[in-house]
Amino acid sequence: MEKEQIPDNVSIELRKKMENTWDTNLLHYWYPLSKCKRSDIIAFDADYIEDNRSKLDCIIMLLKEHGVDEIYEFFESGYDYKVQISELHPFYGYFNASTGGEGFWCSEKMDWIIYASHERTITIGGEWLIKELKLLWGDWKNHITWDTKN
Repeated sequence: MEKEQIPDNVSIELRKKMENTWDTNLLHYWYPLSKCKRSDIIAFDADYIEDNRSKLDCIIMLLKEHGVDEIYEFFESGYDYKVQISELHPFYGYFNASTGGEGFWCSEKMDWIIYASHERTITIGGEWLIKELKLLWGDWKNHITWDTKN
């Protein structure tokens, strides 16, 4: 499956659901660049995940084990897509300059979320996902420069 653009009417509803679930404001920045009421989030330095393919592979593995097959991508540019979990690349501007930029990734259940910022942070949300990552990534505390919750 290639990127499937989400129709505008569906995208609007999904963005509202994500905003209500995760305390995001998709017109502005999210944690750690702005406040968030949720406590089940952690903001990593982007290099920690981007420079080590095994970190991304670990995230994908955990999501697959949790039954995630398809994900949504929401970009600040307004381009929104549905893709296979194997196509997850939660990095700032990874797609291209006009359709990428800051982005959010989540599944239909919205029990986890990933946010990539222009300030080189990658925020991960979801109690179950964070718990598993902290167990698997023994050095995680060394890579949360911007984080104020962990």
